[in-house]
Amino acid sequence: MTKDFLATVKRRVVIFDGGMGSMLIAAGLTQREVPEAWVLSKSEKIGEVHAAYLAAGAEVVTTATFGASRIKLQSSEPGRKLDAVTVNEKAVEIARKAIERSGKHDRFIAGDIGPTGLFFPPVGTLRAEDAHAAFKEQANALERAGVDIFIIETMYDLREAVEALRAVKEVSGRPVVVTLTFDRKPRGFFTMMGDTTETAVEALLKEGASGVGANCTLQSGEMIELAEEFRLVTGAPLVFQPNAGRPVMEHGVPVYKQRPREFAEDVVKIVAAGANAVGGCCGTTPDFIREVHSALIHGK
Repeated sequence: MTKDFLATVKRRVVIFDGGMGSMLIAAGLTQREVPEAWVLSKSEKIGEVHAAYLAAGAEVVTTATFGASRIKLQSSEPGRKLDAVTVNEKAVEIARKAIERSGKHDRFIAGDIGPTGLFFPPVGTLRAEDAHAAFKEQANALERAGVDIFIIETMYDLREAVEALRAVKEVSGRPVVVTLTFDRKPRGFFTMMGDTTETAVEALLKEGASGVGANCTLQSGEMIELAEEFRLVTGAPLVFQPNAGRPVMEHGVPVYKQRPREFAEDVVKIVAAGANAVGGCCGTTPDFIREVHSALIHGK
């Protein structure tokens, strides 16, 4: 059976999964480790997270490859021991097996690409060609391994998002969703580098993005207004994945206090504001996605 993400998301709301990092921390990931290392050393734990989200009602399983570009991996001692291609290919395999075991064969695998963690001039020294090469290597591995779609997420600089998008488009004809991360300022919503929603939407759609939106940083209530702002400037598919509230530090670890039901109630409003697909980011768990599924599918 051929899975058509774009046809599905244009027909009805699609539910993405929730946070991966917070789930792995709960499973024992320490601050001295990088999550991508678990793809190879503790693949069963990654699979268990995917399985839990599938059981909760997620229709899109996001690969554990957020920081699996070569540049990002090389930024830490544990990461330098990992091969980017191997990590990306293995992560897709884990996601695929989770879907097969669930029996829900119509679910989608989203190849996840996050930022390099570096900055373009004048803030940093990241070169566009270096970012592009790293993203292209990652995208190529995800494409070969057989993802259904790509999600480029948590981008704080539109320029880096564009390089990632161009890299994916060079190696794949699959749908590409790009979500940036915004802060709410007195004058409205802006990325860390000052990009507005209108500027971002125009640039990303021009470069061939299949869908656009936002994830991370904002909590669910704030993202309702951001979704409205996005819908005002485009009719393209919109994807939003808010955090589970604002984190508070407890024993050096960020803890998210929002409850799943409150999150789901806000997500219903995000959909009413124009979102075509929704999920969760930092602090969200299968309980959050279960509540979202219940609210959207059953109206409870």
